[in-house]
Amino acid sequence: MEAMTSPAARPMRRDIQVLRAVAVGVVLLYHLWPNRFPGGFVGVDVFFVVSGLLITSHLLREAETPRGIRPVAFWANRVRRLLPLAVVVLVATMLGVLAWAPASQVAPSMRHAIASMLSVENWMLASDAVDYLARDQQALPTQHFWSLSVEEQFYVVWPLLLVAAVAIAMRARRARATARPIVARDAVRVTVLVVLVASFVASILQTWLAPGPAYFATTTRAWELAAGAALAVVAHDGGALPAAARARAWRAAASWAGLALIVGTTLLLPAGTPFPGVAALLPVVAAVLWLVGGEHDRWWSPAALGRVRPVVWMGDVSYGIYLWHWPLIVLVPFAIGADLTSPTKVGIVAATLALAGASAVLVERPFRFGRVWRARPWRAFALGAAGAVLVVAVAGSSLVAIDRERADAAAAAEQALADSDLDPGPLDAIPPADPDATLVPTIAGRADDRGVMYDCFDNEHLGPRTCTYGPDDADVRVAIVGDSHAAHLIPGIVAAADAEGWRVETYVGRSCDAVLVEGCTGGASILADLSGGDYDLVVASGFRDTYLEPAVLAESWQALRDAGLPLVLVGDVPLHPQATFACVDASQGDPVAATACTTSRAEAIDALPSTQLTWAAEHDVPTIDLTAPFCDPEACASVLDGVVVYQDSPSSHLTATMSTRLAPLWRAELGAILAAGG
Repeated sequence: MEAMTSPAARPMRRDIQVLRAVAVGVVLLYHLWPNRFPGGFVGVDVFFVVSGLLITSHLLREAETPRGIRPVAFWANRVRRLLPLAVVVLVATMLGVLAWAPASQVAPSMRHAIASMLSVENWMLASDAVDYLARDQQALPTQHFWSLSVEEQFYVVWPLLLVAAVAIAMRARRARATARPIVARDAVRVTVLVVLVASFVASILQTWLAPGPAYFATTTRAWELAAGAALAVVAHDGGALPAAARARAWRAAASWAGLALIVGTTLLLPAGTPFPGVAALLPVVAAVLWLVGGEHDRWWSPAALGRVRPVVWMGDVSYGIYLWHWPLIVLVPFAIGADLTSPTKVGIVAATLALAGASAVLVERPFRFGRVWRARPWRAFALGAAGAVLVVAVAGSSLVAIDRERADAAAAAEQALADSDLDPGPLDAIPPADPDATLVPTIAGRADDRGVMYDCFDNEHLGPRTCTYGPDDADVRVAIVGDSHAAHLIPGIVAAADAEGWRVETYVGRSCDAVLVEGCTGGASILADLSGGDYDLVVASGFRDTYLEPAVLAESWQALRDAGLPLVLVGDVPLHPQATFACVDASQGDPVAATACTTSRAEAIDALPSTQLTWAAEHDVPTIDLTAPFCDPEACASVLDGVVVYQDSPSSHLTATMSTRLAPLWRAELGAILAAGG
């Protein structure tokens, strides 16, 4: 994402500045109008190629000198170039989050701000992509730092890799110092080729096997920077195109082809295309074609846009545009209390350009070119360390405050449970809120209010992970099987078991509502595990909006019955749509406003009837209907008697506090089924 060079250094190629302007422009358009520019995210890939070209050109020149590559000096330059503005944007973003974002976004935003500062945001997002429990996380205002994290990790490793390659080549050839330029070029060529091929193969394989994490992984993106590095090697080896008239025509054609490929990909790449993988060849080849075209001033070449000062200026400040635009897109709707409209989006574009221009003058240039910071490398590192301390201090203090609030709410929840007279039976009407009550859990903490739900959750489909609660010699043994919507029942069932002296064992995992699906909590072996457990009840449940066909679920339940297991099917809780989730957030903890956030029965229940209840009625299997405790005849609650019902949306997982409040229901319902002989 680099955009400027030192006045004393070699002049920046104007064609590169034009390419940067195009790349950041399509990213900006994509984030504001994703339906019109579905492939605009490829602007990031263009930046990767440019960065690979520029840093490798610099390192290759150093590699040929007697002193060789100086990683410390290189890193100091990167710190001066990248970190000051990154720190300013991160701090401003965190303050914006504290001022305007809903409480449920504060903790994840602060954690991701720290990850962004430490240049590991891409890996944190990759982890979230495979984390079943993080899939409902809303867009965070720092997540665009993932691409900077990829580049910065590359900047750390790349010079070390080239230093090692040159050293090994010099020793292997027993070359003299005078031969260093030739040996260094050969070593860099081989290194670039190996990284390019290995990373490209990894990109294809990982995109096919795990497209979510692959999008953010450095291993799947390194080849894009290596493609730019390959251009640097070719140009350094004398591969620059000649300036003859025919050559200029070919160069212009290459530039036009590159521009057409970028524009075509931005407009036409189908949404949902697995990426990066093979599809990433489109923007990478486009960037290579443009850069091969190079800088020339013929009016009929797109590179002639380098004569247009606003275009070059946009390339100069592209780093600032990239950093500022996304926090504005995420935070402005919260600040104005409305969704983005076309006029608002135009205003965001104007604000982004203004902030980027001001940042270049007030932040980027003084720190990058100031004599104080350039005098010694350690000063740059001290600057970076100070910035990191500032970001971590702001984010950390916010997280500490949230944790304290969460602890206070947990104590209040425990007391509320002790004092509660809430009847978890069918509601005649959603009870009115106590205006003096405190919501439990807090809105900021509800996403993490999980209790024992996921103590033994098979998130990776690695096999049985069973937790046991209660005494070994209990007279009643209960098994819980299913997906996360079985897991969120565990706190309440365990509380009921503690009161009754039952023993509870769990067999829950990601998307395991059909417990016999291969990989889920042991797959077919679960029948043997359950049959050998001497269970009095096997309680099964799953997500109302399951991706599985009813026949697959029915086959699984029938297999449990055929095995002689005492099956009980639990109808899922009502769905909790995003609008209702946002309504609770917007209440800012006001119990009256939060209790008013309801969902109609038609949307919460009728739109997706519970498959469990339908099948159980047809096959005479005992059931427990979990819609009844949350819904009156008209609507379903999201806050009930001061308790926040749901962690998230649209997955609609219960909070541990709400789950525990259902303990009387489990004691009554499971007790009745046991008394009736299962």
